[in-house]
Amino acid sequence: MSKATRNDVARLANVSTAVVSYVFNNGPRHVSEKTTKKVLDAAKKLDYKPNPIARALRTGNSNTFGAIINDLTNPFNAGVYEELEMLAAEHGYSILFATSHGSSKREHTVIKQLIEQNVEALFVSPCENIELIPLRPKACRNIIFDVDRKINGVTTISADYKEAMLVGMEHLFNHGHTNISLIIGKSGNGISDGRVEGWHQAYMERGVPTGHIEYTDFTRVGGYEAMMRILDLPNRPTAVFAGSDLLAIGALRALHERHVNVPNDMAIISFDGTVDSQYTYPELTTMEQNPQEIARLAFKAAIDEDQEPTLHLIKAKLVIRKSCGCNG
Repeated sequence: MSKATRNDVARLANVSTAVVSYVFNNGPRHVSEKTTKKVLDAAKKLDYKPNPIARALRTGNSNTFGAIINDLTNPFNAGVYEELEMLAAEHGYSILFATSHGSSKREHTVIKQLIEQNVEALFVSPCENIELIPLRPKACRNIIFDVDRKINGVTTISADYKEAMLVGMEHLFNHGHTNISLIIGKSGNGISDGRVEGWHQAYMERGVPTGHIEYTDFTRVGGYEAMMRILDLPNRPTAVFAGSDLLAIGALRALHERHVNVPNDMAIISFDGTVDSQYTYPELTTMEQNPQEIARLAFKAAIDEDQEPTLHLIKAKLVIRKSCGCNG
């Protein structure tokens, strides 16, 4: 059975196709309450559903956003996008989700596809250098996550990585650690810049030699492999700062396999503060991000046409548990 068309609705309601358009597009011409009811009754009887893409082309408004996620398995990403999807639904918007799977080629492809769907805003968790992403600010509003610097023409939203690292490092210094390694994801998109900068600055302010930095993939496996390499260093650190909960979870497994007690033999702090950090052993001390605030700012940037693209840095909170050496 073929789908009902606008012409079918017009015939059943005994009105013109233009009137059907006015009813479903809320204008541009007024339609009486009586005629509107006739059109809606006919549409319901025929199970007619307007084509949202065609409507978007006519009105310039699709009430649809696009979102590109680089890693669906990351619980922090899931928290941000879940909150964003709920905000959108509450205000009558829908979100088309796509994933880049960490591939810049696929990232370019899905960005183009979503823009062609006439989305009003595009949310991107980038997997490559932000300067190389083919964004089109004139086509839709662009909101970029996890980039802690200002980019012309787009809104960037991130935790204040540098400030958060200074807070976390100070906590480890206060536990008596001076040889602190950093495990961070290797990336060309600027994601890790603030964390690395803050780590170096913390050492400079203390006036002690900089510890070891280990670059890896932003995954559990990456954290595991990085920690194995750190444990083989001739000057093994007494503490590690992991750039994400995923990295820390992988690192904890490596420590367990090598019979290194946490926190007595090695302390560890992570970054993100996802729910997973509460269920490790020992529970992770973290610099906790705020996915609700990130989603709120992103949604506001998507719907507020008068808001100028800018950088939003959000304060992370030190959540003390047991992995750092505190009682939790």
